[in-house]
Amino acid sequence: MNNSKNSIILAGTIVGSLFASGSAYAGTYQVKPGDTLDKISKANHTTVLELKSANRLTGSLIYPGQVLKVNGLTNNTNTSSATTKKYVAKLGDSLSTIAKRHNLSLSALLKLNPKITNSDRIYIGQAIIVSGKAIPTSSNASKSGSSGTYTVKPGDTLGQIAKAKNLTVQQLKSVNQLTGSLIFPGQVLKITTTTLNNGKKVNQGTTEKYVVKLGDSLSTIAKKYNLSLHALLKLNPAISNANRIKIGQTIRVSGKAVSSAAKKTSISTKSSKANQVLTAGAKYLGAKYVFGASTSRTDVFDCSSFTLKAFQAAGISLPRTSLAQSRAGVSVSSSNLQKGDLVFFDTNNDGVINHVGIYTGNGQMLNASTSNGVSYANIHNSYWGPRFVKAVRVLN
Repeated sequence: MNNSKNSIILAGTIVGSLFASGSAYAGTYQVKPGDTLDKISKANHTTVLELKSANRLTGSLIYPGQVLKVNGLTNNTNTSSATTKKYVAKLGDSLSTIAKRHNLSLSALLKLNPKITNSDRIYIGQAIIVSGKAIPTSSNASKSGSSGTYTVKPGDTLGQIAKAKNLTVQQLKSVNQLTGSLIFPGQVLKITTTTLNNGKKVNQGTTEKYVVKLGDSLSTIAKKYNLSLHALLKLNPAISNANRIKIGQTIRVSGKAVSSAAKKTSISTKSSKANQVLTAGAKYLGAKYVFGASTSRTDVFDCSSFTLKAFQAAGISLPRTSLAQSRAGVSVSSSNLQKGDLVFFDTNNDGVINHVGIYTGNGQMLNASTSNGVSYANIHNSYWGPRFVKAVRVLN
């Protein structure tokens, strides 16, 4: 009987000493006063969702002394999980909602998925990496030995090399007489100041053009010529709406950036259009808010029917809903807002955009809100500030 008691005491002492060390064994963590699932998940390089799943938790309640499984990572190590986990996009998903679901910031999610060039465009069935090591933003291709040649390194692709050298994939293929996209480590590619175009040597500054065909969009054209959408729009300042191009339209796909004089003209035109939009919107100040208001009415509005009506004054057609409008134009940061930009909010805190306004400058927006109808509001105040999601520019 005494031997049995001694065994129990000894076992208790061992367990107690393990708990006191902060981790019962590799792969567990003992909760301390003030801990939250969020703090523990970040310290152990996992997510709240994975932590709940591993410990069969249905809520976020934890208590001091509780031992949690943390997938083999102890709180006192800096080991990061190299395991890559993916999430398959479903109907209604956005990168913001996926990031929130996996306890990530949108920036962290984009670092894990560098191939996503437009944060507003994902498709159903797309595999999104939600954990693992972030892929370095600088590729091997950016580290060239000679200015005239480049030696292919493991992991390189023609797309990466072309982008790093300000060429298109087609130009890179032409100058190296490649018939396909296959390259191999150690292969030396010509990277010269001139490229071949239909057998003739031309300077990279030469303007190349593409004629829009049925089914084309600016995004697909940009991808075809290994450009970002932003770079393509810089080459084509006359395009005021990134979602509206027509068959037969000529698009510049290479050449020098627009001259400063042309930029000034473009800025002046953009400012004029922004004033048109804001002047048109201000005519409806005081109009009441009605959810789902008809776009033909001007006595009542909901948020997106108001922005739609205001932008019509500048000859720009917007989609009907705030969520759809958030996918138009080019995303801009909150620190780079200009008059006429659309600003978007999530008023339900559910990860879904449901409100839109027009930025008027000085931190103000013109919008149709449920409480004040068509009115001005400060986007940084205690209500709108925490609910801000993103901004887009449709006046280009």
